[in-house]
Amino acid sequence: MRSESLTVQEVGSEPEASSGRVKIHIRCRKCGEVFILRGVRDVRGHVETGFRRCLCDNDREFDIETLG
Repeated sequence: MRSESLTVQEVGSEPEASSGRVKIHIRCRKCGEVFILRGVRDVRGHVETGFRRCLCDNDREFDIETLG
């Protein structure tokens, strides 16, 4: 089990808002469950959502994308 939460990194994109908040779409590859979360972008471009695992106990296999 991983103790850190998932992060998303996009290269060459600008922050969408001055606060650095973005929406993240996460889809579990095992069960298909979908999560739409709000995260905060840090100075390196990573987005922290606090998401740790799916309802099916999956903590590794996800499709993750930022929403505009």
